[in-house]
Amino acid sequence: MFRYFTNESKIINQIVNIKGTDAKHLKNTLRAEIGQEVAIVTEEAEYVYNILDFINDEIVCKFNHKTDINNESNIHITLVQGLPKQAKMEDIIQQNVEVGVKSFIPLITERCVVKLNDKSRELKKLERWRKVAHESSKQSKRNIVPNVFDVMTLKELIAKIKDENAQIIVPYELEGNKTLKEALTSGKDKYYIIIGPEGGFDENEIAKLQEIGADIVTLGKRILRTETAGIVASSIILFANNEMGR
Repeated sequence: MFRYFTNESKIINQIVNIKGTDAKHLKNTLRAEIGQEVAIVTEEAEYVYNILDFINDEIVCKFNHKTDINNESNIHITLVQGLPKQAKMEDIIQQNVEVGVKSFIPLITERCVVKLNDKSRELKKLERWRKVAHESSKQSKRNIVPNVFDVMTLKELIAKIKDENAQIIVPYELEGNKTLKEALTSGKDKYYIIIGPEGGFDENEIAKLQEIGADIVTLGKRILRTETAGIVASSIILFANNEMGR
């Protein structure tokens, strides 16, 4: 069933108008017909609607019934990802949306090859990453579309998260003792997982993260790629909180 994400405030008299690229895809590619069921998804609930009419570039849908489906976990994970080379960020977002990560922060670090100094290029990247998050949310039957924040520097990231009631997890290839499993004792339901780019973090960056209480951990004896580390860490956290594998 086609999934359309919207806000409760946009549901007026049990009518929803599907617009934009979603409407084009539903009408022209999927060849939707009047009477066909679609899933209307908000952060609060999921509904089944029927297509009522096609008006210009919009599809008018009428309420049928509310479902009891909630595919979201009670754990809020933000993946902070050091910018990788090529199109790896798209794969990182897609796979972590499927697992259950709820937001993403692209991060510029000392060892990032990709700098995005051109603002127009940065905006194009963000638009693409947000589209990937949107499409992956449909495919994996999420109840939300995870937010992709604007690109941040480490200084900006620290200013944002230092006072939050969240556990900060930093997998680091030079940490040989403290495991992620050992670090998961806070009982918190909000996590920031901070992953370095291909070259990893430098010691100064690790020191700055330690100053705000980050847990520097190892993910095991084998070195993981930057595109693998985030999904491994998020999966372990969800499993440890009984939000995966059941």
